Amino acid sequence: MKILITGAYQGIAYLTALTLAERGHVVYLTCHTLKQVKALKEKLGKPKNITIMKIDITKEEDQKKVLDLNIDCLYNHAGIALGGSIIEADMDEVRTNFEVNVFSSFRLLQLVLRQMIDKDKGRIVVMSSLASTLSIPFAGVYSATKSSITSIISALQKEMFLMGTNVKVSLIEPGLYHTGFNQKFLANKYDDGNYFKDIKKELKTFEKFMFKMLENKSLDSIVVQIVRAIEDKYPKKVYRAPFIQSKLVKIYSMFK
Repeated sequence: MKILITGAYQGIAYLTALTLAERGHVVYLTCHTLKQVKALKEKLGKPKNITIMKIDITKEEDQKKVLDLNIDCLYNHAGIALGGSIIEADMDEVRTNFEVNVFSSFRLLQLVLRQMIDKDKGRIVVMSSLASTLSIPFAGVYSATKSSITSIISALQKEMFLMGTNVKVSLIEPGLYHTGFNQKFLANKYDDGNYFKDIKKELKTFEKFMFKMLENKSLDSIVVQIVRAIEDKYPKKVYRAPFIQSKLVKIYSMFK
């Protein structure tokens, strides 16, 4: 299977790319910048079954590159997170967060999906988050982007069923994993705020503690779920991990 993974410079998507290549798939591991591409090529050398390339999903010319590859599976992972209070959020940064996580992801999915429908085969896997269900203070914008993409994919899955196509679409909803993403997110959440400046130190201390307690150090459980979404003959609509976090969020969603 020819698989393209966006935002795979590091973390979950990177490990997934290596795993899929080891399982014999042809993987297009894509990064946001040429600098990242160069760094990965130096790190990996000439890995078997992996082509490293630059794809900025916000750029139309890069989106068109994907169509030229005629892939069997798109794993849309690329995303960013904006932290901070809803009260003080900079609207330009809010728009950027939605542009990357929702609009550009949506457009790339749309282009690839049309190509796959014409062939009547293919697989789309889209990264969301358990944050789409459980929105927490100072992460409202990020949660909103993930809720949006989850709603889009849920509607798309129903449309695909009505169409009767062999193209399958799945959603990935991970919980907290120790990839460094959460730490970058936390670092600038309160720096420019005025409304919560008196309790900023306490908020950061509490969140660092919670991340330390809840983050899974190993990425294996979520990588397994992504590989299943790509390889399962009859894929599920949603794949979640880690197990305990996904169950707790499911219970929460029943009673909120």
